[in-house]
Amino acid sequence: MGWIPLRERINELPLVLAGPILRRTEPDSVTVWVALKANRHVTLTIFDKNHNFLFESTRTTARIGINLHVVAVTAKTSSNILINGENYLYDLHFGNGELLSSPGILTAAGSLKDITYPQYTLPSFALPPSNLKDLRIIHGSCRKPHGESLDALAAVDKMIKEALQIEPKKRPHQLFLTGDQIYADDVADVLLFMLMDASETLLGWSEKLPGVENKQELNPGKRNNLATKTAGLTASIGKLNNLTNIAKSHLFTFGEYLAMHLFAWSDVLWVDAELFPDFNDVNSEHCEAKNDQRKAYEKEVEYIKEFWSTLKSVRRALANIPTYMIFDDHEITDDWYLNMAWCSRILDKPLGKRILQNGMLAGAICQAWGNTPEQFEKNTNGEELLKAAVAWSVGGGTNKIFSEQITKRIGLFSVADIQQNSQKLPHSDAALTWHYIVNGPGYEVIVLDTRTWREFPGKDFDFPALISKEGYDEQITKQVRKDDIEISFVISPSPFIGVPYIENLQKIAKKVYEKIGNAAWGFDTEAWALNKTAFERMIARLALRALPNSKSRVVFLSGDVHYGFGARLQYSATHPFESPESVNCELVIAQLTSSSFKNEVAGIGGSHSAHRQGFIPIKVNSDLPTAEVLGWENQQDKEVNVGNMSLLVEDIFQLTPLKIKGIPGIIDLVKQRNSFRKLEITKKPEWWYRIDFLASKYEGLEKPKIENQEATSVIAPLPGENRKPALEKYLSMAKNYREYLSKTKYGTEIVGLNNLGEITFEIIDGKEIIVQTLWWRLESWENGKMLEPFPLTRCEISLDFNDEQHPMSDVIKEVINS
Repeated sequence: MGWIPLRERINELPLVLAGPILRRTEPDSVTVWVALKANRHVTLTIFDKNHNFLFESTRTTARIGINLHVVAVTAKTSSNILINGENYLYDLHFGNGELLSSPGILTAAGSLKDITYPQYTLPSFALPPSNLKDLRIIHGSCRKPHGESLDALAAVDKMIKEALQIEPKKRPHQLFLTGDQIYADDVADVLLFMLMDASETLLGWSEKLPGVENKQELNPGKRNNLATKTAGLTASIGKLNNLTNIAKSHLFTFGEYLAMHLFAWSDVLWVDAELFPDFNDVNSEHCEAKNDQRKAYEKEVEYIKEFWSTLKSVRRALANIPTYMIFDDHEITDDWYLNMAWCSRILDKPLGKRILQNGMLAGAICQAWGNTPEQFEKNTNGEELLKAAVAWSVGGGTNKIFSEQITKRIGLFSVADIQQNSQKLPHSDAALTWHYIVNGPGYEVIVLDTRTWREFPGKDFDFPALISKEGYDEQITKQVRKDDIEISFVISPSPFIGVPYIENLQKIAKKVYEKIGNAAWGFDTEAWALNKTAFERMIARLALRALPNSKSRVVFLSGDVHYGFGARLQYSATHPFESPESVNCELVIAQLTSSSFKNEVAGIGGSHSAHRQGFIPIKVNSDLPTAEVLGWENQQDKEVNVGNMSLLVEDIFQLTPLKIKGIPGIIDLVKQRNSFRKLEITKKPEWWYRIDFLASKYEGLEKPKIENQEATSVIAPLPGENRKPALEKYLSMAKNYREYLSKTKYGTEIVGLNNLGEITFEIIDGKEIIVQTLWWRLESWENGKMLEPFPLTRCEISLDFNDEQHPMSDVIKEVINS
């Protein structure tokens, strides 16, 4: 038996095609997202852990296709019934007496084992605890199904399972997926083949795409020309401005984007691995295929099978932890809204705009609905979007009126609209809001939209501001900050504090490509710090947000870059950037980055290289990167003398003026000073900060006494427990434990293997510490096999102000005290 199309299997599948996924969860409301193959009135019921009824609500599914009906149902109550830190259960009722445990709902027999843990007969969750020291947050990004190695997201299942066995109150409380939940632009041929098949059966119609005359160009592996030339997309344009074949199976249709989400979160629509389509099924012209094409296909299939193998674990985890998401570019297409040149290249092309519309609509249904369910209640933009999507689907995707309604509600504009809005992406009151805030006891989580609030100052290829000034107003300044907030988390898909070596390469790439009149699309030139105005504005807005409290602590959780690391920023100001008045304030920022779930890359220049080399690929010394920055608003945008430089020339120090320019004017003292140069600052700065990039904690682990141990499951240490015994037991089963313990300490500065981040708080030596523990895998002694994911790399960041391990330099002290 070989490949069987979905149309021949759909009647045998259970009602639930994907989910349940636990989404926004608060003391008075719980939201669960689910995709069904038939229309239902779905009731979500919440119970305490002893199965006592608490509250429930009902919502009808949206008919997205003939065989696809989706709902994010929110159970609400009039008061805060759910208690922080306690465990609760939930069930779904589908009418006619059918529950999750009924035959034919999740499985033919009605088993719940795919979405429950042994301690409970229903899926469960816990609200965040009242005390920050007990909080356990998980984050990560970038899940490409045919990325190398195994999916790190599956580790969440291990975390929940072991916590419920040992101490249920220590289960993970929230999961933040910080971008690239799917990859639309880089898809394996075998997966696109299955998605195209699923799309037709789920929707019941085939989408007529504008500008596509030859349907053969839509086949898997054949889409590069349409994607790059007809649609204008840049996924296949490499670092040397060469045309690659990355977009050969780019998602195009609404059904494909939807199916990708379902395939990413559930194994129901998949066939077993041995029944995957073979090369001949996918390629109609297989007789002419070369051996290297077949080998490339088989390699993709190998990675896709690895992805499929962990989907059951991922599905169970997503059913049992409140999950929050925000899109990044790969949900739609690589480089989405990168700069003005990108917008001009795509937005006026009918196929390019349709692809963006399809991706954003699927993202609204599968992601945004669960993030902000209130936006999809009656008489809202979200409800109008769902109505338009249903009507457009019923009409087979041909009704222009409903298509225009979708464009309006997702906030998709033309190039002329951007130009008329002073080179900023426009916004309408009729469109969805993608950013949002989650409040917990003593903390808030600000989830940033860094895609649809961009500003494009300067020339077409200049670095973008990931958020415009108006965007900062909407996403930070106008958002209500509760009085009890001790910590502000900020979800930024890309790291706010990026690795200097990488950002320098991006600057160099831009300068080189400007000379030849093109863009270095392959270098992803959109780091926060590349636009200094947006970078400094972010720091100031976060510092001012805490007022009247003059001290604030912020933790950035980010992904995107396909490696994990930690950094710390200590900030102080007498007049923060763009503040209307002088304000004394201090800010500590911890940057915690976890990426990728499944997209590590072996070989030179890949994430494995960063894993081995750390922050500085060519080590001239053993120091970690640092920065010490002085800033002035410089509202007049003039060149201003702020001090002097003494340069050593032929054994004589010669005095030259030290000047700033731009808005704001900044100086990095680390870059300015060296053995041949002395600095004197005569103009007192308005703010100053230092950035430190941090290595993981040395834990004094010993070489295993017994090697070549058989691979078994090792219970990971829970937060606050002694880590050493479990780690040493795990190392005894690892073939490459020497690398982990070596002087080079692979993964000490940067973890470039598939990973996820666990965030906890501790008090160590009297200091408040935030800890990121990165879970990744070592190699088994069994050839070609990997061990289970484990908490291997621990980075500790002090949240104390003026921490003695991160002191101000003498130059800054002298300037401040003058």
